Amino acid sequence: MSSNLPASRYFALTASALRQQGGRLLKSTPWAFAVFVMTLPVALLLPHRSSVYSAFFLFIVVNLLALTRVSVAWLRQVVPGGHANSPDWRLGKPEWMSLGLLALLIAIGTALMYATARVPVVLYFALDGVLDSVFFVSLFLALAAIWLPVLYLVSTFFQSLARAAVSGRYDFWRTRQEGQTPAWPMMSVLFLLAVFLVLTGALLSKAISNMSVAAIALGLLGILLCLGMVMMVTTMCAIAYRERR
Repeated sequence: MSSNLPASRYFALTASALRQQGGRLLKSTPWAFAVFVMTLPVALLLPHRSSVYSAFFLFIVVNLLALTRVSVAWLRQVVPGGHANSPDWRLGKPEWMSLGLLALLIAIGTALMYATARVPVVLYFALDGVLDSVFFVSLFLALAAIWLPVLYLVSTFFQSLARAAVSGRYDFWRTRQEGQTPAWPMMSVLFLLAVFLVLTGALLSKAISNMSVAAIALGLLGILLCLGMVMMVTTMCAIAYRERR
């Protein structure tokens, strides 16, 4: 994949799109965005509280459907042409294809978090008796070996989400070949999004357990940061697809 668009230009185009169209993006699907915001805390609590999975699984499904509706509408706002937005919650072929891709990305992210949580334990017993510096260097290298290839693959094929929303097709290989943006900006933003999601879920879990005012405030701040990062990732995906060859 060639990267003829400099990273600075990539970020500038993303910032410009958010500044010029941010209001329109939020107004394009107000009800879906509201549902996504209200169900996001439950979805973030899933890895931290096992009781959430059985009691609120429907909320998680609704959250994914709302995310799909919002993402598709935002992508179509930034990328000209393609399918028109449906005024209701009906899902056409582009929406269903986007839903499948988003579900796959969430599954990959969940697997990454699962592996990340268990690598330190495995290394601790495998390197029993070594110096702390050796342990932490080994941990960093192990996590980098897990995260970097996955982030690279996701970032290089992520433009297919925009293609699915606009044209109703994935065309993974064609989309990758046409891409002109470097991989590392999307890799960085996706990593930050993952970090914010995990920290916000942990803070919300602590807030429920201890009813801590500080944890509640930080959890709410985390939700706002997560929403901002989702909006940024979606816009970057649309810009990358719009600027393809």
